[in-house]
Amino acid sequence: MRTLAKAEEGFLRELFAVFETMDICYAVLRNYDTLPTSLNGSDLDILVHPEDAGKAKAAIGQGIARSGGAVLGYVDTVNFIKIFSLGKSIGLDPMQWWGARLDISIDLQYAGVAQLIDIEILRKRICRHNGIRVLDRRLAAILGVIKELLHNGILPARYIDSARRAVQDNWAQICLDLAPVGKSALDQLRDLCLSDPQSPEIKAKAALLRRTLLWTACVRAPMAFCSGVVGFQWSKVKRIFRPSGLVIAVLGTDGAGKSTIIHAIAPVLAAATHGALFVKHLRPGLLPPLARMKGKKEPRNGPVIDPHGSRPSGAIGSLCRLAYLLIDYSIGYWIVIRPTIAKRPAIVLFDRYAYDLAIDPRRFRIDLPVRCIRWFLRLAPRPDLIFCLHGDPTVIARRKGELPVAEIGRQTQALLDFAANESRAIVVSTEGTVEQARDQVLTALLEFCAQRSTTGVRHGP
Repeated sequence: MRTLAKAEEGFLRELFAVFETMDICYAVLRNYDTLPTSLNGSDLDILVHPEDAGKAKAAIGQGIARSGGAVLGYVDTVNFIKIFSLGKSIGLDPMQWWGARLDISIDLQYAGVAQLIDIEILRKRICRHNGIRVLDRRLAAILGVIKELLHNGILPARYIDSARRAVQDNWAQICLDLAPVGKSALDQLRDLCLSDPQSPEIKAKAALLRRTLLWTACVRAPMAFCSGVVGFQWSKVKRIFRPSGLVIAVLGTDGAGKSTIIHAIAPVLAAATHGALFVKHLRPGLLPPLARMKGKKEPRNGPVIDPHGSRPSGAIGSLCRLAYLLIDYSIGYWIVIRPTIAKRPAIVLFDRYAYDLAIDPRRFRIDLPVRCIRWFLRLAPRPDLIFCLHGDPTVIARRKGELPVAEIGRQTQALLDFAANESRAIVVSTEGTVEQARDQVLTALLEFCAQRSTTGVRHGP
């Protein structure tokens, strides 16, 4: 299932219409051939003049809202904003969804301190493509090469040919556009653009270019450089305390449709996060499965054919199993999950979660009072949203013959009781079509994100 083109086109046209109405000085940096019809699987890189920074932020908010969307995640570093957004169609039948990642550069700097371009090129070197303001292709290719060199230490295949031609045919103009980087960095950049992309020296040369840029910035304005470094690093530290990503859990009995719903929402969420969607089965996965520790060959995330086939452990064994799993949840969250959602506005989507230990303890060979299990579950970090899938036990039993109808009914009622007492839980019926259940899940996520953007409050673990 793909993100439907009409919904995405509606968002793009609305966004650029707002930019034009507010007369913002901007340019799309790259990958704009299919705009404003489609992002073609890419993110949207926009360079904005510093004088219009405030207007650009307002315009992006308006464009997303007018397209029936909300901000999934937002990261604001020094002169750079990363926005993951999700929305549903307005006026399209049936309901269609769009997702987009926007990278907004207010000016263009490396590490928040090293100026890369003369920002006035936004008033001098702008072209028009289907009514959208875009950067000259040759300059855009050079900037694409610089970005990959500085961040990844490579010469990108998709930009290097155009960048090489720009260096050979129009180097004098490139030097004017990139004058802030200094002569030494320009000489190194020219050498890199004319180099063999497969050369083993590229990484070392890229590292030298990074050092040259930073040194030039430091020599020109030492105080501003130090202030910029502190601000840039602090913006990263703040993400650990206030991550912009989301943790979502999908619960339900065997056959309730968890995998089906996850597969249905995954394309939209992947588009909204530009691939920063990570699906986990049951737990973070910091610790290996218990079966592997016992020397058994068992797929780490393999399907469970007979969830109640093994006898539960005794009281001591059950406590050990419970403790082992909760260590994975509590420590694994901080080592595996938290860095993932702090680095960028990623989404970690769990197929099952710790709450299954209380709803279906037999599956995990745990034989303890449910009240005791629930007490221990307080140690597990809470997801931002918990979707509880339910349906007719008889119908679910026909989908998968793993559990009897009576047991499915018991688990379904236990799940509904859990949802009734959990503020982050949202009950979703899977008795209708897959599209209906998908729309319930995405609509609830959209409402949650809109509320979070309004209040500025993050749930946290």
